[in-house]
Amino acid sequence: MNFLEDYFGIFFIELSGKFLIIASLKETALKSFIFILISVFFVETVIADEKMKAIDSLYKLLDKQQGDVKVETMVSLSEAYRLISFDKSLKTGEDAITYADEKGFQKMRGKILKSLGVTAYESGDYDLALEYYEKAGTAFEMIDDLGGKATIYHNEGLIYRMLGDNDKSLEYYKKALALHEQLGDELAAANTNINIGNIYYQKGNLEEAFDAQYKSQLVFKKAGDSLPYALTTYNIANIYWQWDQNDKALELLDESLNIYQKFNELLRMSQAYYTKGLIYAYDKGDNQKALEMFRISLDLREKIGNPQGTANVIINIANVWMEQERYDEAFEFYNRGLRIHTTLGYVDGILMAYYYMGLAHQKMGSYQQSNLLFDQCENKALEFKISQYEDLITEGRLKNYAALGDFENFLVQFKHFSNAQDTIAEQYHNLKMGAANNNFKIEQLLEEVSRVSAVNGQQEKRIQFFQFSFLALLSLSFMFLLFWAYQKKVKNLDFKSKRKAVERNSPARLE
Repeated sequence: MNFLEDYFGIFFIELSGKFLIIASLKETALKSFIFILISVFFVETVIADEKMKAIDSLYKLLDKQQGDVKVETMVSLSEAYRLISFDKSLKTGEDAITYADEKGFQKMRGKILKSLGVTAYESGDYDLALEYYEKAGTAFEMIDDLGGKATIYHNEGLIYRMLGDNDKSLEYYKKALALHEQLGDELAAANTNINIGNIYYQKGNLEEAFDAQYKSQLVFKKAGDSLPYALTTYNIANIYWQWDQNDKALELLDESLNIYQKFNELLRMSQAYYTKGLIYAYDKGDNQKALEMFRISLDLREKIGNPQGTANVIINIANVWMEQERYDEAFEFYNRGLRIHTTLGYVDGILMAYYYMGLAHQKMGSYQQSNLLFDQCENKALEFKISQYEDLITEGRLKNYAALGDFENFLVQFKHFSNAQDTIAEQYHNLKMGAANNNFKIEQLLEEVSRVSAVNGQQEKRIQFFQFSFLALLSLSFMFLLFWAYQKKVKNLDFKSKRKAVERNSPARLE
């Protein structure tokens, strides 16, 4: 009880027919906390009750069913247990596999194993999830189910990304993409390409990230799928931001934000406002506008209960306060954000906290402490093979070593910095050259279309001339035939008249 007494006062909570006693609260805000806690317990209780009713109904169905329908019900039963009992969920799924094997329902085996993989994933047991997915992939392969196999590759890619292994994740996403393309499933391929683009972005391969996101954007635009289109537009905006194309990035963010608002997508809206805040804070130097964007994002994230996103916003609000030399408030928020990300195990958030805390100490003149925090950021990034902060850390160390007068280390970092800047400039130049080349080809095609149109116009005129000439000739020929027929008829009539006249003037013939 010491922890509760120190932080909350003395209180006891009992639910479902038991007593609720709350006493001696030290802060008014804690009443809200306890109310939320009680509400969560009630919600969980209601959900559990609903799940138990569904489970009872499924058990009743099982007694009446046979064949593959019974297997489907067993899978549903396993999934219904996910929020109540992990062990029962797995056992029910394993029973479904045993039944399917006994009855020879091999087509169901992959589906059951995939479901068990999802159960293990949702429980946080990623190793077990991968084990089930591998078995499911083998089952789908045996019946030549490419769609099922693609789904398994996609899920495995997601798990490896959660584990921080971006290279392995990229490998499996690419396998899924190849199968989607083989099946001609454009939407599935586009969704997988979004994940591929996100990994490239995280690895710092911006050109590859842009290509992947742009391909997905075109597919969703063609399909009229608004939310995925908005998501790819948002991702492309982030890439333009990295290329210092800030106005273009803001334009695309507003485009995606308009779509999110129509669908009341609060989480996506908070992300768009957050990124706008980052651009205003770090590229446009407009701290007032940045705080406005961050506060809107923070309100949305707290409303929907998004701790990871909340921590990100908190760290960036701390950055703005650091710029305003409000050091105590800034470091209070830095540490708060770092604690949330560490508790969640969110690697990107931990890296962000270490990096910005390093920048904060640099601003305060604590250059050695700044380097130590950059070291922590770099070590964590290397552990999870994330390269996004490499250039930023190098630039930060350059400033620290210059301030410390450590020119030997300064030269080492400057070499890294120069190489990195050359690579980024080359990537952006290649993209611009590619776009210019495409525009040139389009202009050539338009010129060719114009030329062909002109030739077609001339040909059309010639055809019309020949048509008119032919009709005129045909008309003349017809007139000539009429005239010839008329003349012939006149001659015949003249010949007959003369013949009759001769007959009248000749002597009678003897009989």
